[in-house]
Amino acid sequence: MEEYYEILKKSELFQSADDETIKRVLFCLEGHTRLYGKGEIIYQYGDMISNAGIVLEGKVELIVPGIIGDDSSIKVAVPSDSFGCSHSCLTDQPSLVTVIASKKTKILFLKMSKLFSQEAIRCSYASLVTANLLRQTAVANLEQNKRIHIMSRRSVRDKIWALLKDTPMEGDQCLLPMNRQEMADYLGVERSALSRELGKMKKEGFIDFRKNVFIVNKYQ
Repeated sequence: MEEYYEILKKSELFQSADDETIKRVLFCLEGHTRLYGKGEIIYQYGDMISNAGIVLEGKVELIVPGIIGDDSSIKVAVPSDSFGCSHSCLTDQPSLVTVIASKKTKILFLKMSKLFSQEAIRCSYASLVTANLLRQTAVANLEQNKRIHIMSRRSVRDKIWALLKDTPMEGDQCLLPMNRQEMADYLGVERSALSRELGKMKKEGFIDFRKNVFIVNKYQ
């Protein structure tokens, strides 16, 4: 596992952790790895999750199944990103998403519920991860609130503007970490409707874009 320590140090769960901390926490939380092929399901919707995952290699996608097959991708996790942390703390809550490997992927699994044992509570190494988990949960809650704010807008254009205004700008440019389908899923709209509205906004001179780089010429 030592070859992945630098990746783990980039993870929110191991923020400020040194090699010794990582080694001890992996032992304490029963850390183990598993390889997945492209398209292989890591967690199915409704599964009881006993372990959180951290991506070491590859990429995974978190998908909310639709009622009539219209699934929505809500997150893409790349190396150092984690998933399933809250559910693995509780252990008796079913997963609300399906987690699928988008390519050949290696996952580190951690039994987060062990953070609440008396041994872990008294352990300074485990306490660091607990503090990081609390911070991660707070950030995730704020991100969810931002998405609710964006999705509450009625028109596709208003949703686009809300997303762009909420994305950090460098001058008049911003980089969205998602492709068009992922952007449509995030906004809760059809991809065709999104592409049509982006085309109109570009034609009207409000924005320009190349793939996922957007230039805001003027706000509406």
